[in-house]
Amino acid sequence: MAGERDVPMDIRVEGVKELRKQLLAMDKQWASRFKDANAKAAEIVVSAARARAPRVGRMAAKAAQTLRVARTQTAAAVRFGGSRAPFALGAEFGAVRGASRSTSRGPRRGWNQFQPHRGGGMSAGYFLYPAIRENQPEIIDTFLAEIDAITRDAFPE
Repeated sequence: MAGERDVPMDIRVEGVKELRKQLLAMDKQWASRFKDANAKAAEIVVSAARARAPRVGRMAAKAAQTLRVARTQTAAAVRFGGSRAPFALGAEFGAVRGASRSTSRGPRRGWNQFQPHRGGGMSAGYFLYPAIRENQPEIIDTFLAEIDAITRDAFPE
């Protein structure tokens, strides 16, 4: 039986890497089509996470506003945080609360502004990771539909 930490948080489609390499060897135009396919899958996650975040709290809602699709050929990726929301990872994953820590202003107790840390695996995250888990079927269907369209255009009969 797999433990909670053994559950992968990524979705892999076997053979896509090889297909992409073969198509790019034929013509570089396919790079943008793979970026579009990955972006469409990632947009599902961004939309769902933004809708979910306000229920978590104000910090999560603000962090979710920085979510953006990262257009890559090789993966559906989402980025967030940065200078507009340096607390984004704390809002998503929580933190150890009540633990002693030293700051420039003296000793403090924990990172109590964040939700409690849930650990990894299927309980990880508060808005982004749950959005990935809840929308896996739609993410997969969208990505596979895009790959089907690419292969139909690349190999017309």
